[in-house]
Amino acid sequence: MSASEQEELLGWWRGFAQSGELPSCFERVQGRLIRAVHRAPLAGGEVFVKTMTFPRAKDRLRYLFRALPAQHEAAMLRATAAAGVPCPEVVAAFRGRRLGLPHRSMLVLRALPVVAEVVDDAATRVADEVAVAMRLLAAGIHHDDLHGENFVRLQSGELAVLDLQSAQHYEPGSNNAGRRRMAVATRMLRDREGPEQDAAIAAMRAHGMLRAEAEVAHALRVSARLRARYDRSRVHRCLRTSTEFVRRLTLSGVRYERRGRDPGGRWLRGGAVLRDAWLGQRVRQLRGAATQPFGAYFRKWWWLGGGSALYVSRQCSDAEIEVEVQEAAAAARAWRDEALA
Repeated sequence: MSASEQEELLGWWRGFAQSGELPSCFERVQGRLIRAVHRAPLAGGEVFVKTMTFPRAKDRLRYLFRALPAQHEAAMLRATAAAGVPCPEVVAAFRGRRLGLPHRSMLVLRALPVVAEVVDDAATRVADEVAVAMRLLAAGIHHDDLHGENFVRLQSGELAVLDLQSAQHYEPGSNNAGRRRMAVATRMLRDREGPEQDAAIAAMRAHGMLRAEAEVAHALRVSARLRARYDRSRVHRCLRTSTEFVRRLTLSGVRYERRGRDPGGRWLRGGAVLRDAWLGQRVRQLRGAATQPFGAYFRKWWWLGGGSALYVSRQCSDAEIEVEVQEAAAAARAWRDEALA
């Protein structure tokens, strides 16, 4: 790395460490509550900048005694590259604490030469993903959150692995190696159904990830439970602070609201059906609904008499809101019935 690149990277880090922001000219390609990924130009070529802040107490506690994400992922990427598995090159890793608490984390990765359009058929793609996962396990790298978005096809034809923040080192010959292998298999099956799941199982049998019919049956049972748990967690994000929602405690109750909600609304008061409407709106959102008429949901403390309220648009009439409430509540009930089926 040239001296000019090093100085430029240090400038990025100093600005981020101070303000939590990167230069405005960077292209944001992914953003969550505490994590973000930006694409940026560097003298030696395009890079991706992965940043993490720690605004919540639980995030600061999680990393209080462990390596910060940039440091940990950089180590895992270097170990992956040493094992001969294609992955992004680490350009720089910065981390900072304040008063011993996690404060900022920034990882800079060289952009990979990926193909512009992926034309893999499902069976080929999943077979290559399983092969890469097995190479990681053989190298003593356990990644129990591998999914389709963790892999990209390179111009060379190889499949590269991304996002190793959740990966861990382990001893391949240890007693828990089989458990780790099964954990990777069940996670890779979680998001697959039908013919794609069949292709994944065939690839796992061929590569030795699943070694007997009993293991296949176990992996399918566990992956189904993981899928159901994940679906519930996605819906319930509207009841906690997340990328899209904020949960606030007040003297009179708990308020859940969408980030960036329309400030020109009004509160519609009612009973338990309003909670179903709030959850149902989230269910419909995840299934592609174009509109979200409810900006917030409030639940009053039971010792103050209980009750609920929905924050709705002033542009909608009472009749229109009543239809929206009933349809959203019905979506929540149908979703619960599906989960129990």
